[in-house]
Amino acid sequence: MNQLKMAQMPQLKLFKDGIVRIMETDTGNKVVNARDLYEGLKVKTRFNDWVVRQSGKYGFEEGKDFYSFLGKSTGGRPAQEYILKLNTAKELAMVENNEQGRTVRKYFIDVEEKVIHVKQPKSRKKSVNLIFRQEMDIAKTLASITGVKEGIAYAVALERAEQKTGEDFSSYKRLLPAATYETGLLNPTKIGEQIGKKSRVVNKLLQERGLQEKRDKEWRLTDEGKKYAEEMPYTRNGHSGYQIKWSESVIDVLSAPEVMQ
Repeated sequence: MNQLKMAQMPQLKLFKDGIVRIMETDTGNKVVNARDLYEGLKVKTRFNDWVVRQSGKYGFEEGKDFYSFLGKSTGGRPAQEYILKLNTAKELAMVENNEQGRTVRKYFIDVEEKVIHVKQPKSRKKSVNLIFRQEMDIAKTLASITGVKEGIAYAVALERAEQKTGEDFSSYKRLLPAATYETGLLNPTKIGEQIGKKSRVVNKLLQERGLQEKRDKEWRLTDEGKKYAEEMPYTRNGHSGYQIKWSESVIDVLSAPEVMQ
């Protein structure tokens, strides 16, 4: 990753004047002034408080995700200014978790896609790279907000990228730590395919084994079940809930003689 290094006012030129101004460095990097993003997101708290809180909360590093410099003095103490990489600005928009944040993030993605299309109008590889990066960005943010293990989030991101692009990312999946990658990949249908049972029967077996229970018409993990699975939050058709993703090790539990009768 190219590092951004500047301690004084950088030389930037306007690249896109939209909801939030996007600037371009002399090396072609697309960046965003944190104050422009702050105004575009319509944040209610003080600018300095917001920047410090968000950069600390989500682990942004100076020189890699952003850089700071002192603004021009108007007679008093110069204000601290921040220039964000475009990916950092996208993540900050996402974690606002409101409609304005989603609008700003989509705007950034649209601009990014147009830039890539102009540079590589016939390159499918570039499109694959963009989808891959977007899925990984979402996975990283999901892990930081919800507490879902990063390895699980990245495994899901790889699955989604495969579905969207038709590419085979199995080599990358093998790079994930085995324990982290194993957890959270199987639903009852997939388990049923391995043990010769319908998904409805699998859910009943999981319940009888004390691994899950019904709460408010949804399956939720018991304390014992948390050893074998993760609950993944989802939103679909206006409904939010949890979907349980099981590790391969649950197959052995369900295949025990007292269960497979």
